[in-house]
Amino acid sequence: MKPKFIDRLFISNNDNVKTLGERIGTYFMIVCAIFFILTVIIYAISFFFKNDWIVHEMIQLISGVCFTFVFCSAFITLIFMTHNWIWKLTGVLVTLAVFYTATTLMVDVRMIYKDKIAYENKQFEKIVGIPNDVEYDHPESGQKMVYKIMFEDVTVEALNLWIRQDYFEKNMKGKRLEVLYLPNSHYAIDIHVAD
Repeated sequence: MKPKFIDRLFISNNDNVKTLGERIGTYFMIVCAIFFILTVIIYAISFFFKNDWIVHEMIQLISGVCFTFVFCSAFITLIFMTHNWIWKLTGVLVTLAVFYTATTLMVDVRMIYKDKIAYENKQFEKIVGIPNDVEYDHPESGQKMVYKIMFEDVTVEALNLWIRQDYFEKNMKGKRLEVLYLPNSHYAIDIHVAD
């Protein structure tokens, strides 16, 4: 049996909701709110797993996927609720971009899940060499952190190690590094200057 508020969305004499597009848009507003609540709950749950880094990271990525669905739902709402074709086109383009981001995050969740056993058994991949390039994150405030370290054969994600840009450039830049990383997700576990 459907709840009454859902039945009301299909009643055509309701002055607030007239067209099918507006009714569909209203559903997506509800979906948007549900995904927002899920994002907050899942993100809060991740802090209960602070001691288990890999589970903590997986849960945070899942909350990121839910957050991207908040944006997807919001822009799908825009597509159905507006009559302006420029806003509709903008909504479609943004929805596609955000959906692509969500699928990328889902792949990251899968890769980290595949790395769980390797992480627990300390079966890390190792690379030793001078990095070809280093990419830093772009924080709104505070210090930049090392985001990716690129070698010839592999790119390693290092944001989880919280290495500040100034520290890296002073102590590690241009030197042979030994990097331990997870085999599927390529998350760095340890980075130090090789002897």
